[in-house]
Amino acid sequence: MEEDSTATDLSNRRQQDRRRRRFSFVVRERRSGFDRRGREGASRASIAYGQALLALRDRPRLLFSLLVVVNILNLADFLLTLKVLAAGGGEANPILRSLFAMDPLYAGLFKLVAVLLTSWLAWRCRRFRSGLEAAVIMLTVFAAVICYHIFGLVAYA
Repeated sequence: MEEDSTATDLSNRRQQDRRRRRFSFVVRERRSGFDRRGREGASRASIAYGQALLALRDRPRLLFSLLVVVNILNLADFLLTLKVLAAGGGEANPILRSLFAMDPLYAGLFKLVAVLLTSWLAWRCRRFRSGLEAAVIMLTVFAAVICYHIFGLVAYA
């Protein structure tokens, strides 16, 4: 009789999944590159930059507007470069220089597709600090290029 109850208990144990965990002590990471700890030694500029990135992350319309401005600046850069080339100037970018030598349409398509793809990638990575930083860097670079074009047009007009 003792053997029958032991055999029944063993068969019941084999049917149940003993590996089922009731509790999980694993805490999943949800970090996105933003440090939430105190920034006692940070400068005001660093704190303001972090807050601006948080504002971009929390307001998708603002980030979308920033990326639209980047693409408009890219188009303005292309048009101003065409104007400089028509006036006898040269292209500083070696990749675009070779594309302009073939046909300005190729250079324009390359610039448009490259910046649109980068903007799309920054939009897809908008939850992460690196994606937001890429968008800010693109805006800064294109704003500097437009200022350079304007300075060149005013100085050599």
